[in-house]
Amino acid sequence: MTVKWRLLASAVVCLVAIVSAFHFLVMERHGVPDSGIRVVEQGNEEGGRDWVIRLYQSDSRHHWQASGSGYDVAIDRLAKDSFSLDIAYGVSGDGRHRIRQQVRLHECPTLVAAFGAGPTEAGDTRVIVDRVK
Repeated sequence: MTVKWRLLASAVVCLVAIVSAFHFLVMERHGVPDSGIRVVEQGNEEGGRDWVIRLYQSDSRHHWQASGSGYDVAIDRLAKDSFSLDIAYGVSGDGRHRIRQQVRLHECPTLVAAFGAGPTEAGDTRVIVDRVK
């Protein structure tokens, strides 16, 4: 009888481990984050880089905030399609940019800022906000 319980307990532990791994490896990367915001830095076709900020649950949330390596983002909804952006990215000093503006965002990627390449950088930097339902 105890062998059956050990097998059952082992099966449950394996199932929990598989579900946890799926959640952390797949859902965190491709699913909707709990904070409702995801910030990704990626290269663009001109040799520069794009900071893509995805706002999830944009029809029901009113505030998004995220901080990470090289960025701080705070976004508030002012009206149906009107948003207040406070975005800082880059390293401190001359390489740090700050964007504070009110914009109208529709449910699609929107270019909100672009900066030319600095003396030590290749390509331009763009900041894109993408509203997702």
